[in-house]
Amino acid sequence: MPTDTFTHYVFVDFENVPEVDLGLIDGKPIQVTLLIGKNQKKLDLVLVQQIRQLASQVELLEVGVSGRNALDLTLAYYLGKVVQRCPDAQFRIVSKDKDFDPLIAHLSSKGIAVHRCDGFAALPFLPKPPKPHPIKAAVPAKLNAPAKAAGLGKTGAPDVRLEKLIARLRNNLAPRPKRKASLLAHINTAFGGRLAETEQTQKLDALISRGILTIDAKDKVSYGSVKQA
Repeated sequence: MPTDTFTHYVFVDFENVPEVDLGLIDGKPIQVTLLIGKNQKKLDLVLVQQIRQLASQVELLEVGVSGRNALDLTLAYYLGKVVQRCPDAQFRIVSKDKDFDPLIAHLSSKGIAVHRCDGFAALPFLPKPPKPHPIKAAVPAKLNAPAKAAGLGKTGAPDVRLEKLIARLRNNLAPRPKRKASLLAHINTAFGGRLAETEQTQKLDALISRGILTIDAKDKVSYGSVKQA
């Protein structure tokens, strides 16, 4: 897979999170960099086979030195190289080590879409096993029920975080994301970093429907005046 087709770049602190199923990225626009510690001498046979089969999507890096934060600093170096080359992509660090959080906060303030996950399976863009749905009793549909207005929470109350985000985006003196991927990351940060990708898209749609901004065919963001609700 050509490198210019990747939309997600994942950097795995394999010393900290050794459970990785690379089969989940097969055929998807995802590149994974596995950073192996100096003292990690053995790899699972299944993982080795996956690395071979997905050679165009997986890079294996052995950190040739040991010591406190040696792997963390090496990961930060390679992350920075890719960020410089592909600033509009989305980036994930897979590690339970919270020492990465200041780096992530700094990059996020520059409009870079980067987050940390505690485990490989927790990456939001990987397929998840289906969850069983409880059987619910049929409820008659309410005729002429009003549609949920954009910017309202589940209870019908105003979405406070969305309104605060709108206020920041209206301030043309403050730095604002210029690309769709960076804007989605900005939205997620405004909601405490807890939004799934589908929820990020829903919030983005609400901003567009209220006339806060527009996005062209090349994912460039333009900001306009707010329509009165």
